[in-house]
Amino acid sequence: MLGKSLCKVLMLMLLLPVAMSQTVQGAESTDACPKRLGMAANNEMTQQTAKVLLDIYAKLGCRVTLVKLPSRRSYVAFNKGNIDGEIFRTPLAASHYTRAHIRSEHPLFEVSQSLWVKPGSEDQSDNPVGFLMGIAWQEDYLSRTGLPKSGHRHMSDLIDHYNKGVISQFLAADTNVIAAIENGDFNVSAPPERKSTIVIDPLYHFLGAEYELFMKRFSDYIVKHDPFGHNRSMQRP
Repeated sequence: MLGKSLCKVLMLMLLLPVAMSQTVQGAESTDACPKRLGMAANNEMTQQTAKVLLDIYAKLGCRVTLVKLPSRRSYVAFNKGNIDGEIFRTPLAASHYTRAHIRSEHPLFEVSQSLWVKPGSEDQSDNPVGFLMGIAWQEDYLSRTGLPKSGHRHMSDLIDHYNKGVISQFLAADTNVIAAIENGDFNVSAPPERKSTIVIDPLYHFLGAEYELFMKRFSDYIVKHDPFGHNRSMQRP
């Protein structure tokens, strides 16, 4: 009897390191890939960034799905854990996160954000300023200045209202406006002019804090390869 009991103890002792090893390996799998990322806008800058991001994830051995959401809904989806991160946000925008999160060690690129007006417009102080709801820098600017405002869900809606004369000034990233002008989205007779630059914002990639190990690999990759260099070339004066 004693011999059989001793054998069982020895067997357990031999198997225990194997079980512990498997448990540790499972814990290290937190370096697993994010599966779903919020894409909070559908404009030239976002589309270009999304293409590069998908390529980076593929090179890091990850397949990820981009989920198109209005900006505010993307915040909610991330905070509830319905998505694992967002392709980019400014540090100011990230203040809306209530979930533990981590950002890339370096910004993907910087973007110039400006007030754009219809050419030849006189005093615009009484005219509403078009803006995109859920875009933190725009809402912050309008809150500080107290200017009348006209909210839009999508850039295409804002452009449509500008073309129809509903608004004669709006806030937007320079890259998106320049691309829209070049694409012929604005009325040819009166494309908008930049009145003033409001802020130059760094844009970071954000993920839930549980993806810290993956984010380290992501950050190392962008430092080594500079895949977003083309975005900087889009930030024209």
